[in-house]
Amino acid sequence: MKRALIGGFLSLIGTIWGLAVLFSASNNLVSSWSTPPGRLFATVAQQGMAPVMAASLLLLAVGLALMGIEYFKK
Repeated sequence: MKRALIGGFLSLIGTIWGLAVLFSASNNLVSSWSTPPGRLFATVAQQGMAPVMAASLLLLAVGLALMGIEYFKK
């Protein structure tokens, strides 16, 4: 139960961080970008927020993994 709660909080924190990065990037879009990554992710990279985005995705994945492990544990 304790690990499931920790996993829930980690995934919540990761989601909030990711949304904050995407919201910040969507308000300050770049004027030139290359097609493969797209305009939004080019803005994230140019603002230097790629490590924060990666950390938020990592927290989300770890949180979901912890909750999944606890769900299937008997």
